[in-house]
Amino acid sequence: MKLLRLCANQIRLNEPLPWNVRNEPGALLLSKGFLIKEQHQIDTLLDRGVYVDQEEFEAHQRAAKAARPKADPFALWAAILKQVGSLLRGHADNPHFADDIGRMSGHIHGAMKQDVEAGTFEMIYADHTSYAVAHSLQTAFVSSLVAERFGWSDTERTVLVRAALTMNIAMLDLQNLLSQQTTPLTPQQKAEIASHPARGREILEQAGVTDQDWLSTVADHHVTPDGGALPQDDRSRNQLACMIHYTDVYLAKLSPRASRPALASNTAARELYLSAGGANNPYTAAIIKEMGIFPPGSFVKLANGDTAIVLRRGESANTPQVQSLISADGWVFPDPHFRNTAKPEFKVVATVPRSNVMLHLDRKRLFGYQGS
Repeated sequence: MKLLRLCANQIRLNEPLPWNVRNEPGALLLSKGFLIKEQHQIDTLLDRGVYVDQEEFEAHQRAAKAARPKADPFALWAAILKQVGSLLRGHADNPHFADDIGRMSGHIHGAMKQDVEAGTFEMIYADHTSYAVAHSLQTAFVSSLVAERFGWSDTERTVLVRAALTMNIAMLDLQNLLSQQTTPLTPQQKAEIASHPARGREILEQAGVTDQDWLSTVADHHVTPDGGALPQDDRSRNQLACMIHYTDVYLAKLSPRASRPALASNTAARELYLSAGGANNPYTAAIIKEMGIFPPGSFVKLANGDTAIVLRRGESANTPQVQSLISADGWVFPDPHFRNTAKPEFKVVATVPRSNVMLHLDRKRLFGYQGS
């Protein structure tokens, strides 16, 4: 029996194991079909090292590939983004706004289940003309993903997504403007930013939203100034608002502005960790652990000089699955090359800011959906 070590993305909460899980000597730990309901159980397994029989694993991979939905996940996310934008822009004239956003949260969770890493790639990599709407969708996606790590209920994750999608409904135009602005904030802009959570709640109430958890999360989603450490008073915390707040701050660091380039993924994670209270902040710690230092959609430099794109997580945080795009001497590969980052010559040695790579990537082809 040849054993393969499992990594974090291959064991999911509340999903039956698709194969038997073993320890390094090959003894059975968990049987196929076992349902893991607590994130700490997954973390404990991964820390001690868990394995799967290669033949069993590859048989499952072949079956999963044959059964893969034909829908292109990137087209699906583009359609979701378009619908979210239309809903947010048309809230005043939509008597069914609350229900429509509720249905959209269901579409988002469905798309996440189809291929969560392709979705993560799209959230990190994609560059959209409307920053405000795209950022709200990114925040909904990542905060829901991290909430799953916490073991939050489906109801809590649904409220979280609805609140994240609508958190900036009162300042969409201003948010787009600020992403292109190179001058300091004006007093009026500062006032609009400060008041937008409360105004957002008012807009949602006028649009027919009655869910108090949704409304309070939007009203409270700016927990601290600029993503600082959590308030000392536990009683003042809305955990959904905290999740959205720190996810919002993290993703903003990954997005370019006219006044600054996007931060590399590891730099964004480090800045968030240091500014938000480090290990004492469970939200930022979980965001960083879930996304990793090299999340799908981020660019990296390899030991051989290649510039590569991360597609999926690997067996460890330092060994993501990548494809090389550009050689050490600057030549763009006609076809991206898979690299095994566990090998010394292809080890990830640095992250590369998005702005440094001027390529248009065929995401559908990269992920093997070109035949769909």
